Amino acid sequence: MYRVATLSRHGPLGGTVPLITPLGAVHRTPLLVTITHKSTSTEPVVLNFQDTKAAYASKSTFEIIRAQLVLKICGQSLIVDNNDKLMKFGKAILPGILFERLMKATFYGQFVGGTDVEDLRPKLMKMQEYGVKPILDYSVEADLGSDEASEETEQPVIDPVFQQDDISSDRRQHKIVARTYPYKGEESCEANLKIFTECLETAREVCDEDPFAAIKVTALSKPNALLEGSQFLFNIRTLFEEHSTAYADTVPSTVNLEFLPRDVLGSRSLLNMHRMTRDQFATLTSSTTLDESTKEEIFLSMKPDELGRVPFYKFREQCMPGPPVRPLYTALCNAGVIQPLSQVNLDALNRLEERLFRLSELAVKLDSKLLVDAEQTYFQPLIDFLANKMMARYNIDKVHVFNTYQCYLKATPSQLIYDMDKSRAVGYKLGAKLVRGAYMEQERTRAESLGYEDPIYPNKALTNSCYHNMIEVILKQVEDKNAEVMVASHNEFSVQYVVERMRQHDIHPRYGGIYFGQLLGMCDQVTFLLGAGGYSSYKYVPYGPVDAVLPYLSRRAYENKGMLQGSQKEIDLLKGELKRRRWGLK
Repeated sequence: MYRVATLSRHGPLGGTVPLITPLGAVHRTPLLVTITHKSTSTEPVVLNFQDTKAAYASKSTFEIIRAQLVLKICGQSLIVDNNDKLMKFGKAILPGILFERLMKATFYGQFVGGTDVEDLRPKLMKMQEYGVKPILDYSVEADLGSDEASEETEQPVIDPVFQQDDISSDRRQHKIVARTYPYKGEESCEANLKIFTECLETAREVCDEDPFAAIKVTALSKPNALLEGSQFLFNIRTLFEEHSTAYADTVPSTVNLEFLPRDVLGSRSLLNMHRMTRDQFATLTSSTTLDESTKEEIFLSMKPDELGRVPFYKFREQCMPGPPVRPLYTALCNAGVIQPLSQVNLDALNRLEERLFRLSELAVKLDSKLLVDAEQTYFQPLIDFLANKMMARYNIDKVHVFNTYQCYLKATPSQLIYDMDKSRAVGYKLGAKLVRGAYMEQERTRAESLGYEDPIYPNKALTNSCYHNMIEVILKQVEDKNAEVMVASHNEFSVQYVVERMRQHDIHPRYGGIYFGQLLGMCDQVTFLLGAGGYSSYKYVPYGPVDAVLPYLSRRAYENKGMLQGSQKEIDLLKGELKRRRWGLK
């Protein structure tokens, strides 16, 4: 069932409109969306997800036959579960050029854009003729072996979430995982930086408007530094929550908690509701050697509000190791209240930040956009922190950096609302890419193995509810030009939902700050319908040499196993388009 709530004029949407929050059954009825955008035309924009002629107009008959065959094969569990072995076997028995031709005619051709820029160019130009733009991702990756991840952490691990184990140390042995970059010294990080730089430059070269490139933070530093940095930030947040109080009057005016389901929000108070008072700060620092005048100086430097309260981001700033070194950080470390970052990992994280800033500066120079991919929960606190630091510096007048929010995580509502509130307070624009999430099996296995709470919602309905409610949370910011959002979803109902809310908010379909994205080789009935309807529609386009992209293809098959097995509707649409062409139907 769906809960329908009518929001008041003073609610988060600024008017009386229906908010549909999916709480139960999955939407299965055919979708026919008719919408009108006053800002562009008085004629309705019709998005009919059954319209195969429009969905596959850019495809040759061969490409449609290939898509139908490949998606059918990918729907077979036995093949997907053993796809890496099958590809290695094929490579072993076929001469190199024959294997390459076979891959290009099948799986590589379906899911990968090309080997290099020149190979990409014709496909991308054709896509853009049909209103679809690329998100470029240079998808060369390597298998990470245990010998490359055996380095011990320099600091003791306090929370099990950040403890190294067989799953986090050797992520390639666990099938359904994100891309992994083996750390072989700072040279490998610089090589990955060069790859990301070339990807940004290529995106600018081949994309006419709003080019995107995707990056992964784990490619630019050693895993132990990322783990220790994430644990440090997690501990700072825990310390703040233990010495602060949640206040109802601190909820952003654009967020109405009354209409955010409690089962999505969870039992804990939102982070942005918490404030630390002078007395709570005094209690926190009571075991340190700071004198009273220094404590007062530090507290006032955090610029408390008129009620003498300090938000989390101002407190965290005083707890960072620098440079410059903060007196509060030194005092809390000396008193044993927090565990200091090791110098070797601190140096590594400073180099990581420098690399990310270089990429951000290039994005600004090229007038392009960076998508910072989400990763596993034990890396995510640091990724969120760095992505927001990038946004605070480079998203002043225009959004150039996007952070990714995984809506199957219980922590996402608190994190997104906090980031949104902070961006408004500090004065930069938020870039948010909303996804459901890709690492469910790995996250749950790890949580069970190490004995901490499963970070993922218990069912798909709650994930869907989180996704649509986070759209509602950020939509007003988009309307006010304070944020932009990438709706990365293959779910037709979610796309329909966002399109309808755009109409109700009178957000321009192409230039309103809302982008839609799907993977290359999948869900063309959504991507190309949106492009034809004048929306800012994107395909996530991986590229790279055939041999080097095989690990990517294998990983994608595992990650999207459920999605591919549920692609019967897409197969039926492809079959219908072949029939339409055969009989010359309009």
